[in-house]
Amino acid sequence: MITGAGSGIGKSVALTFAEKGANVILNDLPSQASVYQVKERVERHGVQCLVKLGDVSSSGEVNKLFVGIERLDILVNNAGFLKESVFTELSDDEWDKMVKVHLYGAFYCARAAVKLMMKQRAGRIVNIASDLGQLGCERLAHYSAAKGGVIALTKSLARELAPYGILVNAVAPGGTLTPLVERLGPEYVAEESARYPLKRLGRPEEIANVVAFLASDDSSFMTGQVVGVNGGGVMYG
Repeated sequence: MITGAGSGIGKSVALTFAEKGANVILNDLPSQASVYQVKERVERHGVQCLVKLGDVSSSGEVNKLFVGIERLDILVNNAGFLKESVFTELSDDEWDKMVKVHLYGAFYCARAAVKLMMKQRAGRIVNIASDLGQLGCERLAHYSAAKGGVIALTKSLARELAPYGILVNAVAPGGTLTPLVERLGPEYVAEESARYPLKRLGRPEEIANVVAFLASDDSSFMTGQVVGVNGGGVMYG
């Protein structure tokens, strides 16, 4: 299951999984009709694809997403959005919505998925975090805090679920050239690109390839890790 699969990174993850032969469940908001176009492209790879619409910030809607699912091997918590706000002008509603979608959404979906994975005694959860959850960013305190929470949730779940054979990791992308970013114009893209040692933004498929690695047997000795795909914006070690 991939949340926020109608565009951007989620779409690329879905197509990458399909190329590798995985059956895919796509989630997005009911307003995101593009998810059905992703479904068509996924099915061209000869795999099964199911669309489950719903808002991951709602516990009740997330529970409905999982109705009828008897086995789930991989969950990718990707759903999210980005909106700048000056901190002193940040409203309660803006803060709540950002945290609800990113952090609560990952929590709700992981909680439902883990109930299935514990029975299987196997599973992979990959949470899409952000380099801003590690660095912070002006005008994005709410987004940075939510993504920082996703990173902490990843580590906590990795420890708790390891005895059940469930591996939990996060991917922390840097700036990524999604359709949303492209719409902000070439000047914005150039300005953002200059922040990174590689002097460019990432491509959604570059993020998706790392997600696929963390969902594969090739990462069988990795859990609780935050993998930066960020053009050198954050360096570990």
